[in-house]
Amino acid sequence: MLRSIAELAAYGTFAALLTAASLAPTTGNPASSAATSRSSDQPYASTASSVRGRLLFATKGCTGCHTHASLPSAHMQVGPDLTHLADRAATRVAGLDARAYVRQSIRDPGAYHVPGYTAVMPDLGLSDADIDALIAFLLGSGG
Repeated sequence: MLRSIAELAAYGTFAALLTAASLAPTTGNPASSAATSRSSDQPYASTASSVRGRLLFATKGCTGCHTHASLPSAHMQVGPDLTHLADRAATRVAGLDARAYVRQSIRDPGAYHVPGYTAVMPDLGLSDADIDALIAFLLGSGG
């Protein structure tokens, strides 16, 4: 029994490492490539935080409902495509900038309804640091 638990833990760790490796950039140094690709139209990009956000997006179940161009293995379309969220988030709710809108949408999933989608996003119970990382990924990646 103990051996089975240890094997499962090892397989889980291995799966997490494979997931992280599949999300890493395929060429160059991740820190330098992310830093050089940052442009003025991506004001929320933060290298370490956006990489962490991308990993969270893949591992916390976001890909179970949302698509994003940087994660081609995400096929479900229960929720809206989040590829170009930075282009529209600031205009969704009067008085909220893009960052505030995304934060509120993650923190209180039922706060806003996107026309054309009936599914309600679950509360993932994410920490403020996790939400900040997701915001950096979603608003900084742009596509």
